[in-house]
Amino acid sequence: MSRRRWLMAGLVGGVLLPLVAPWAQSAETPAEQSLRKAIQTYVTTWNAHKLKAWSAMLTDDIWYTEADDFYQRMKGREAVLVFHGDSVKRSDIRWDVQRIKLMPDGSATVVLKHTALIPPRKDGKYARTFESDPSLSRWRLEGKRWKMFYFTSYKGYALVEMKKDGIE
Repeated sequence: MSRRRWLMAGLVGGVLLPLVAPWAQSAETPAEQSLRKAIQTYVTTWNAHKLKAWSAMLTDDIWYTEADDFYQRMKGREAVLVFHGDSVKRSDIRWDVQRIKLMPDGSATVVLKHTALIPPRKDGKYARTFESDPSLSRWRLEGKRWKMFYFTSYKGYALVEMKKDGIE
């Protein structure tokens, strides 16, 4: 291509790009915004070690798995409380949300990096940390509140569920 054509292509691209770019960016929907707030509340209540408030964010029929106990799939809020109650009381977590997909049935799938933070803290650092990437959670609205009905920090399950939901 001649120098003049390259120059024209650059000028046209420079003029059109600012006009196209704002529409190319995906804005969060109100549902995504409210889900992000619910996720933050979930993490905050876990880290405040408020077992009752944390469990209120789970559905009665939740299916909860962890990387280190994937043979003991916890089904139901009561089973999760029995198995994970001490973890909520004695550890902190960090969730780095990577992707959110709103599903046709009104639920949402969230891909995240889950980090378990084990006290005690010394010089601002935890004694131990465990990362699970990717982890996956699924949420649905019950009334007007998002509640989690599925969680896994086991990479194998997360990858299978991501594929099912078309998030790869």
